[in-house]
Amino acid sequence: MNCKYKLTGGGKPLISVIVPFYNVDRYIEKCICSILRQSYENIELILVNDASTDNSLDICRKYARKDTRVRIIEQPKNQGVDKARFRGLETVTGEYIMFVDSDDYLPLNAVAILCQEILSSGADIVEGGMCRVLDSWGLIKKKRVCERLEIEQPTLFQDYFISFFGINKLGVNLWGKLYKKGLFDKVKLKPSGMKMGEDLLMNMYLFPFVNKYVMTNHCVYCYRYGGLTSQFNPTLYSDLKKQYYIKMDMLAEYDYRKGIRSTRIEMCNIFCSHLIQMYRFNKSEQEINLFVEEEKLSGFLDEITNEVEYNTNSFLFLKNGDMDNLLEYCREVAERKKLLRTIFRWVFSLLRFV
Repeated sequence: MNCKYKLTGGGKPLISVIVPFYNVDRYIEKCICSILRQSYENIELILVNDASTDNSLDICRKYARKDTRVRIIEQPKNQGVDKARFRGLETVTGEYIMFVDSDDYLPLNAVAILCQEILSSGADIVEGGMCRVLDSWGLIKKKRVCERLEIEQPTLFQDYFISFFGINKLGVNLWGKLYKKGLFDKVKLKPSGMKMGEDLLMNMYLFPFVNKYVMTNHCVYCYRYGGLTSQFNPTLYSDLKKQYYIKMDMLAEYDYRKGIRSTRIEMCNIFCSHLIQMYRFNKSEQEINLFVEEEKLSGFLDEITNEVEYNTNSFLFLKNGDMDNLLEYCREVAERKKLLRTIFRWVFSLLRFV
């Protein structure tokens, strides 16, 4: 890949961009290039290698030799994106911090837009819009851009803390945002050890300390759909279940009772989604039934449906303990998803030759 960008001189970087990576030699070069060729050049790029075994590290070293803004940090063993991200945080020298996933990339003016917003508004966090890009074809599937919005306390906490409990008013991901470094100095964060949902937890812990939050109406992030996250993840459900308990503790700590119902409904949806994924990836009936039985006997399914009313087929099956119909429903949804994916791949394979 030919990547053109301007080299910068010395001086303390203003924006620290942290990119953890593990075995992403298919994507990492585009990610790096999109950061180094930003129209706003006063950045440092911190690449954290989580013990990759492919060519990812060699690609990163190539750009580190060309550009003094690039630094590589190496983990001695694979510990997950959460710990790699925290390792990067320990080394930042910029006044503001941005996170980018290694299989995604930035539009040309992303850093400039976010930097201008945070400097002019005095916000602690600025969030931008995103584009979902189809893997392999590079086509933009969907843009998510909101109207520009400035939110301050106490409204920020009262009306928008709910975003972390199943009501999506603000983005809960780390990517697509610019943070004041001082915000991380206020909160004693530590790695969660989770492989999924760890970014939501970091944002959730930071949020009570945010005085001002700005949403800009520009697309600042390209999220690759169908890349690293489109495979069956055996730890996803257990991580999100742990996250459920952390959220419930957080709701109790801040007496934020209006988040209880949405958190329970969200967990019900996660349970059903996991069943759909098990069918989609052809897990055995024995494995699926064992999973359901364990969750049922533990009392967890009763807990997440307790004092909650929600009018969807899957939730009603779950609340009424009608597991036969729930499993049949999830099986049908999985089959439809597999069929649509097959059709989708077939159509786009034809488009390559048009």
